[in-house]
Amino acid sequence: MASQPSVAIIGAGLAGLTCGAALRGLVERVRVFEKSVFPGGRVSHLRAGDYEFNHGAQYFTVGNPLFWNIVSAWQTDGIVRPWDGWIVELERGQVTSSDQASQRFVGVPRMQTVADNLSRLCDLQTSTNIAELEQQVHGGWRLFNERGDYVGAYDIVVIATAAHQVAALCRPVPAIGKAADGVDMTVCWSAMFAFERPLGIPYDAAHVLESPLSWISRYQTSEAQGDADCWVLHASPEWSQQYAASFRGRVMHALLDAFWEATDLAPSKPAASAVHCWKHAAPINPISQDCLFDEGAALGACGDWCTAPRVEGAVLSGFSMADRVMKHVGKTTGQATSVR
Repeated sequence: MASQPSVAIIGAGLAGLTCGAALRGLVERVRVFEKSVFPGGRVSHLRAGDYEFNHGAQYFTVGNPLFWNIVSAWQTDGIVRPWDGWIVELERGQVTSSDQASQRFVGVPRMQTVADNLSRLCDLQTSTNIAELEQQVHGGWRLFNERGDYVGAYDIVVIATAAHQVAALCRPVPAIGKAADGVDMTVCWSAMFAFERPLGIPYDAAHVLESPLSWISRYQTSEAQGDADCWVLHASPEWSQQYAASFRGRVMHALLDAFWEATDLAPSKPAASAVHCWKHAAPINPISQDCLFDEGAALGACGDWCTAPRVEGAVLSGFSMADRVMKHVGKTTGQATSVR
């Protein structure tokens, strides 16, 4: 391995981007590969007509002191702000409880801003689906895309994707592959609706009980969208799994009907609508480790499936992964280095 090794990171969600940003300037070369056209993963946003939505994570909370420091820096830079939305529980149209205690944050003007900010600190290559890793006899890895095209060789590889993708790529290193393969992920249908006039719903978000829906949230942004009332609906894991293969139009109508039932409102026609299926939405059984790293193979994996299905979990896993990489570099080069 060179005195300053090269690192490839597969996946530009928050874990991969955090790892890449933390390694910036500490190794010779860090490149982040993302199969989508833009970074962010579950903090990305989606447009429907003239409207936009946070269709994945709606907000995040902070518990870890390290993450507090990171969020404080984001807040200073104007990337995030506190969110004091009124969250309730709904059961068959009735508000059963209210939660206003937790401190919550949102990205400004959208959740994807957090990912966009991190991506500017990384060498990011989008629209590149890394489908195969080939371990080299004398160390390092060769990367190939889904068409079999060679995309580069790197001394260290970090996989920051959903657990099932980690398992598929880590076949040469069973210790990581088996751990990732044991993580079960939920499915989540997300529906987005924009209404030209306010619906008169007094709360900002709700956990929904006894419904195909598990969560509804009004999407608010500093970018004016007129008087439109925009809502994001998340179906329950059970309902999403049952209808995972259903037609998008059927899902959209079913969830809109569930929305009217949950809010006890008369139906009205949305001005714009869209649905998205998160096929690997959240880990059911995280491995309870910050990340995984095989010293001999110089291969690691990170993501919220390692710790907890939250923005904080993804960021801390990516930061921990960067620290493991630099400790590995220190062992192989004799230069003690850490990102902490």
